[in-house]
Amino acid sequence: MTKQIPATLETVSQPRLRRMLDYWHGLRRNGALPARTDIDPMDFPWLLGNVSLVEVHDGADAARRYRIRLVGINTTTYFGYEAGGRWLDELPEPDYVEHITVMFDEVVRLARPMVERPDMMIDGRIYNYEVLRLPLASDGVTPDMLLLAADFFDSDD
Repeated sequence: MTKQIPATLETVSQPRLRRMLDYWHGLRRNGALPARTDIDPMDFPWLLGNVSLVEVHDGADAARRYRIRLVGINTTTYFGYEAGGRWLDELPEPDYVEHITVMFDEVVRLARPMVERPDMMIDGRIYNYEVLRLPLASDGVTPDMLLLAADFFDSDD
């Protein structure tokens, strides 16, 4: 399995994702995390089909769950199914769901942007892309949503 690392302009390799990271940083005020209401999709038409929003839900028993609010068309095409409106743990690839849950949990716990370039086989499928995971927080501190931006490429890249 791959690991994600803190996202900086130096650690993010894809230019469109660096641009998105810069956009996210531009929304921060006095160190606070941006909120979902700060995001305007018209600000990034060059990446819109590769952007997803995920709600963070903390359960009464401290079990965190993620609800996929929306998924860009390029992401849907890449994965081969529509995930928008579903809970992460309901998706059809259990090993991949487990991996992504760990990655999301880390972004929420650290409340900082993270980047990952999976190049792996999970559930019999090869995954090769770079994904930027950006925390959003209504209160500026505790992430309650994740903004994901992915750049997909062939396994030869």
